[in-house]
Amino acid sequence: MYWSLPAFFFLYEFMLRVSPSVAEETIQTDFAVTAAAFGFAMGLYYYAYAPMQLLVGVLLDAVGSRRPLAVACLTAGTGAAVFAMAGSVEVLGGGRFLAGLGSSVAYVGTIYVASVWFPATRIALLAGITAALGMAGAIAGETVLVWVDGAFGWRNAAWGFAILGGLIGIGIWFVVPRRPAWLETRVSASRAAHGSSVFCGLWCVLRNRNTWMLSVIAGLMYLPVGVFAAMWGDRYLTEGIGLGTAQSANADAMMFAGFGIAAPLLGWLSDRTGRRRVMLLVGAVIGLLGTAGVLLVPASAAWACFPLLFVIGFGLGSIVIAFPLAMDLNPHHARGAAITFINFFQMLLAGVGQWVVGLILDGGSDHAAEGLYSRGDFQSAFLILPGGLILSIVLLLMLRDLPQADD
Repeated sequence: MYWSLPAFFFLYEFMLRVSPSVAEETIQTDFAVTAAAFGFAMGLYYYAYAPMQLLVGVLLDAVGSRRPLAVACLTAGTGAAVFAMAGSVEVLGGGRFLAGLGSSVAYVGTIYVASVWFPATRIALLAGITAALGMAGAIAGETVLVWVDGAFGWRNAAWGFAILGGLIGIGIWFVVPRRPAWLETRVSASRAAHGSSVFCGLWCVLRNRNTWMLSVIAGLMYLPVGVFAAMWGDRYLTEGIGLGTAQSANADAMMFAGFGIAAPLLGWLSDRTGRRRVMLLVGAVIGLLGTAGVLLVPASAAWACFPLLFVIGFGLGSIVIAFPLAMDLNPHHARGAAITFINFFQMLLAGVGQWVVGLILDGGSDHAAEGLYSRGDFQSAFLILPGGLILSIVLLLMLRDLPQADD
């Protein structure tokens, strides 16, 4: 129960994260803004989420998970309420900023709870199961919200998110306990060995070359999820490939389905074998092949997008291995900072990626003012996805020696 409610917060957070992609065209039309302006406003979610990771890690290491998780969930719900009331694209972006601010604690906070109440040999598995719950939220966001948006409108859907966020936040406050005494003793001993400052854990992470490389790798591998699946994918599948609106949402959901199936499976395998780097490398190669396939598939074979998007998600499900690997590489008092540093790069690159795709679309289209983009426009903009995966593979090949940090 201690872990399940925070995990449900992550499911909710992922629904909130991808929800604009379902009504992206409608919202952009309602506010009469360009793709770049809309992409920047939606990307504010990630601009809040990413830098907060550095503070969240310090908070988790200092005070545990109960208070940060509860306050964060209430903040995410407030962001959804602001989004629902928005009368301008600036307020719309403000709502996304608040939602990102609150959501920043969900995944890493849940993993932190798992690291406290479960044995270390099950952390990668639990990280994978948590990610799978997030993917379930994404699938709901891509499929159920298509119906909700059509039946009730995107503003009412946002109000529903606001109410749900409040309920989950209150539940976390009363259910998740404080850190146990044995963990407080272990953290105190680790701080005595490495420094007593509240930021000493973050400082340990910043001095760790392997953690830096691992963070960049995870961020690059996350680009297809954060940029394609969570934002621009529906438009490409509809306008570039020719799928219907409902079909596009279902196809996009296949990436989340593949991710959700692979994450716990690969997490379990990495716990059993200890071959974390190799599994990340194989996942990146699979993701690259699937991404290239989606960008090259002809409109006459639109059906192929479904299995290809599943393949992308399955390969990139290996990202969850980066979190327990980051904890392995850092001492006990820095493990919260380590996992949030990984998430920092994921969200930062996703936010920048959403904006960059919008810029390329506007710069390459002759009809950008009308919000119309060709298949070629999308293909050019999406070249950052295979490019990022190729770079992640190169970095993984360089990441050879991963000694576990001493406590």
